[in-house]
Amino acid sequence: MAAESTKATMPSSHEAPAVHQDKSNLPLHLLRHGSGLIGFGLLFGFLVPMTPYPRLGLTAHIQFAVEGTMVCAAGLILGSKPFTSTFPSTPKAAGSASPEAQTVADRLKPWQVKLVYCGCAGIWVTLMSEVANAWWGTRWVLPIAHHAAGLAVNSTGPAAVWMERVVAAAHYPFAILLATVWPVITAALFSSD
Repeated sequence: MAAESTKATMPSSHEAPAVHQDKSNLPLHLLRHGSGLIGFGLLFGFLVPMTPYPRLGLTAHIQFAVEGTMVCAAGLILGSKPFTSTFPSTPKAAGSASPEAQTVADRLKPWQVKLVYCGCAGIWVTLMSEVANAWWGTRWVLPIAHHAAGLAVNSTGPAAVWMERVVAAAHYPFAILLATVWPVITAALFSSD
């Protein structure tokens, strides 16, 4: 009986050993976020004429489409396998039986994966504050959009100070985080791993 249980747990000599593959789900997550951003932005477009500040609402609507497209592009790039070669040009590639192509996302270190994910997912916070801004009319963070909405540049604006702070808190940290996403992706594309 003990011999049978040992035999069942040990792989036979002709079975391939289990290979641990750490494939990143980051590209799929980014594609989902990007698609969600685009879809929400398109649906929000129907509400833009109903907001007190439709030009600020239009800004949010356009930003959802633009940022969603950028997040989808990041997902597509990270899911691509640009390092695949159909003709092995190096002895290392020529000697391997079945070289598994590595995606760009698989080249990222764990901290880079978190940075890219948080930078791209954090866009939701920024854009939802822009949606709220279509009703609030803040001007600290988006003075050009505030002016384009027909609000006086020198006025304090209709928004309360707490509204201004909410929009600022939703923009500045996430803008810095988002600004680091593309340098990380670019570095992964040019790495000689």
